[in-house]
Amino acid sequence: MAHSDVIVLGGGIIGCALAEELARRGQRVIVVERGAIGGESSSAAAGILAAQMDLPEPGPLFEFCQEARRMYPRWVTHLEQRSNLSVGYHVDGILYLAMTGREEQVMERRARWQRKLGLRVERWSRKDVQRHEPSVDGSVKRGFHFSTEAQVDNVVLMQALAAACRIAGVELRERTTVRRMIMCSQTVQGIETDQGAVHAPVVVNCLGSWGELSGQFPVPVPVEPARGQMLAFDGPKRLFRHAVMGERAYVVQRRDGRLLVGSTIERAGFEKALTLEGMHNILCGMRHMSSAINRCTFREAWSGLRPYTQDTLPIIGRTAVEGLYVGTGHFRHGILLAPITAKVLAELILQGRSSFDLAPFSPGRFQAS
Repeated sequence: MAHSDVIVLGGGIIGCALAEELARRGQRVIVVERGAIGGESSSAAAGILAAQMDLPEPGPLFEFCQEARRMYPRWVTHLEQRSNLSVGYHVDGILYLAMTGREEQVMERRARWQRKLGLRVERWSRKDVQRHEPSVDGSVKRGFHFSTEAQVDNVVLMQALAAACRIAGVELRERTTVRRMIMCSQTVQGIETDQGAVHAPVVVNCLGSWGELSGQFPVPVPVEPARGQMLAFDGPKRLFRHAVMGERAYVVQRRDGRLLVGSTIERAGFEKALTLEGMHNILCGMRHMSSAINRCTFREAWSGLRPYTQDTLPIIGRTAVEGLYVGTGHFRHGILLAPITAKVLAELILQGRSSFDLAPFSPGRFQAS
């Protein structure tokens, strides 16, 4: 029978980041993953690290994203040194294209409150947009450049994180299914899997879209999957110099020329499928911004399931069950929020308190409502 200090359920970027953080703090950690490490939404994303651009108002999530952005360069350096992999972290900025007057007004309001907080948002005319991004030839009313936003190759990042986990002593159990929690008087004792039982005084639910687990957990974790479809193309290098986003689509180009074009937000349950309608909408949105996609060659397409909550805030913290914690519901910000989520959850588990106020993200907020 296996024993550990902490069991992390879910081998995506949140679960693995937490496991690696805990292992470096001296804990014995086992990660239990029903598929392959990083095989779900962590590898399906585009790797855009948007700490400003898509946040409509100030608040706890905005502050959490700012903390994550401050941590990211050091976290990336640590993972690259451990794994000997380059994860493609670049601070190239995000260019948001307002194509209508309504979109321009929305982004003007966003730019104003962010500037008041001391953040950089540049307001570009149509000529400015075409000078900085010659491939953008759609009918643009205004561009908004968030110069301190970044991107990362999330697939390589997951490879580096998995390598860092193993180096730190984390046991990664792939293709292992959780059957039930082992409990005694409202206290966690461990889990039972299809490969046998694992005993530990702490279990952390980092299962992403599968966080609810059909009632297998003694507390509600109300997340649901939001499907996102993605297309990839091969194109000339530096066709796009920034991540370029609009209301209907976005494009991010890797250094090797690959273009990732996305994405949809669909409430389709756990059906991880590609649809003609979804791909058509992405391409139409892309063509609305730029005809440069005509010069590119289709490479592949895929979809992923992002963990969504009704109030769009992640679920992070301890539960009413002794020893049971949650870290899920990050929706479109999972890649960005991985290092800060790992840090504050590790603090909470080991010290009983965290350096960031997690009350707005508490699992108990759903029971209270």
